[in-house]
Amino acid sequence: MPHELSTDSWSQHERQVRWAEAISDTYFPLSLEFDTNKPFDGHLQVWDTPSSPVSLSRLRSSTLGYSRSKAQVGQDNEAFYLVTVPRCTDVHFEQDGRQLSCAPGGFIVERGDAPYRFHYGAENDLWVLKLPERALRGHLRGPERYTRFCFGAERGLGRVFIEQLGLCAANFDDCPSSARHLLLEQTLSTLLLVLQQDERVLSSESSNLSALHLQRVEQFVAQNLADPELSPQSIASACGLSLRYLHKLFAATPYTLGEWVRQQRLEAVHRQLRDPHCHLSIGELAYRWGFSDQAQFTRAFRQQYGCTAREVRNASSH
Repeated sequence: MPHELSTDSWSQHERQVRWAEAISDTYFPLSLEFDTNKPFDGHLQVWDTPSSPVSLSRLRSSTLGYSRSKAQVGQDNEAFYLVTVPRCTDVHFEQDGRQLSCAPGGFIVERGDAPYRFHYGAENDLWVLKLPERALRGHLRGPERYTRFCFGAERGLGRVFIEQLGLCAANFDDCPSSARHLLLEQTLSTLLLVLQQDERVLSSESSNLSALHLQRVEQFVAQNLADPELSPQSIASACGLSLRYLHKLFAATPYTLGEWVRQQRLEAVHRQLRDPHCHLSIGELAYRWGFSDQAQFTRAFRQQYGCTAREVRNASSH
């Protein structure tokens, strides 16, 4: 069953305080702005699992505004993003000096690691997908760029993404507990496809030639991640770049090329370890995703996740 919360059983004088606490506990610290001229009603459902950092929620409420300050951002141990899908009326989002409005039939991406304001002027019904920044960083170069646009969801991959949210919520309880994280991660995978193919982001002022080269490198690495012979030289040759320029591209990112490739491989192993239908041994998984040195894999995995691969597999089997 999803975690569920409703103001129906609360008195009007306690609703605002208790709802504000519930919202901050579900997402991250936020300040709420209520319409003092009308009684407030709210209903919140959350679908999550201990084995996935991704969560889905359905948030229904009266008119409401949300704001996030620098002080609140400073309270976080990890950065998160919210993907918000309005179902009844327009939502309005302000961040980094930009204003964005999104009507039903679309969705927006909100950075949790920077101040913002988000509001709607009438009763609304929202899907909200919460995901850690690292889930985007591993697949999107400069994910903060995606907060500048409203993404269409009336056809194509955008519509598939929205429909997956509803299917995830409707079928969550009918799936084995050990497999529920896969429903959440499938929605994330579709979201990434929608964002990666948006031409506005690719042609925005921050998507310069270097960013386009980086995207081509990322696509090649994703397609050849399991190849143990994948190397900086093979990547540079396949992408038509010099080895020196390839390393220069990554000098402006948080990771070196080698660190980034290793992170992608670790994430691939980690994802399959949590799949109850995967019966490969840990050693076979490591080798399958390009780790030819088992001791090196073991050290890198513990450093990345703070636990062993066996501990991840055991936790997912319960």
